[in-house]
Amino acid sequence: MKDYIQTAAVFTVFMAAIPCLALASQHSEKASALPEEVSDFTVGVYFTEEKKCESYTLEEYITGAVMAQMPADFEPEALKAQAVLARTYIQRRYESEKESPTPGLHGALISDDERLYQGFFTEAQAKKFYGDNYSAAYERVSGAARSAENYILTYGGEPVIAAFHAASSGHTESAKTAWGQDIPYLQAVESPADGELDGIETTVSISPEEFRKRLSDSYSIDFTEDSEFSQWVELTQVNKRGYVSTVSVCGTEIPADEFTDILEISSPCFECSSGEGVLIFTSRGFGHLVGMSQYGADAMAEEGADFREILNYYYTGCEIGEISGRNSGGKGH
Repeated sequence: MKDYIQTAAVFTVFMAAIPCLALASQHSEKASALPEEVSDFTVGVYFTEEKKCESYTLEEYITGAVMAQMPADFEPEALKAQAVLARTYIQRRYESEKESPTPGLHGALISDDERLYQGFFTEAQAKKFYGDNYSAAYERVSGAARSAENYILTYGGEPVIAAFHAASSGHTESAKTAWGQDIPYLQAVESPADGELDGIETTVSISPEEFRKRLSDSYSIDFTEDSEFSQWVELTQVNKRGYVSTVSVCGTEIPADEFTDILEISSPCFECSSGEGVLIFTSRGFGHLVGMSQYGADAMAEEGADFREILNYYYTGCEIGEISGRNSGGKGH
């Protein structure tokens, strides 16, 4: 198995962004997000700092997205599964923008704001990230992109929410638990290879002073002077898999996803304890734990599963189909 944990943190933060040799083509000041014909389809990306849009072919986009979102040395079938999710994501964005364009995107489908959109690397970003391994990484990922370019994952005929994370705690989590919304295809499933991964458990130790500062920047919390810091944190909603939904800090309720972001805890599956002058948070997994576990997908691929089997396992009751026809958001066969 690859030396996955060393790269997991890089691919966890909403799975930040990347493409490749062919990226130099089709750059423009205003990208065409909504094509008249499927053969004209490009993916517009708005770059917030430069305040301009650039256009990428579908293959360029998928390659760049997968390079940003999953380690390039993962098994080919895992990379294909990730490529299908990238295609599904951009199809869903296409349909959303067609119905109600986002003014801040200036005609693009996504921006480079990783807080709002899934990750994508430009050629320069990909080369910087992969260094001397760039050419091999590009060839590996672009092959997966070509194989999956016209496939999307659907539920009830609609593109799914393409949620994924780096590695689970041994179980993925449902959208209902994580986000309060019951989405039929985003249910909790076992992902046993994740639980056996060396380094799946991580620890964050933080002083009371730093804890108080970080939380006070976002919340108005009454840290009572005479209270023991070991009593500050209460995990108020925890399910049988150890997934935390809400946290109380000195009586202030905080959603677990916000709490883990503020303290840089690797997942919402965590416990809290205290040591000598510090609060200790011990977590399992990387990311929000909803949808496909990338490490679990890689383990399934190593055992012989293809991308269809991987996606069907992590997304309950979904179908994998090819896009075709006019204004489908991609090229058909």
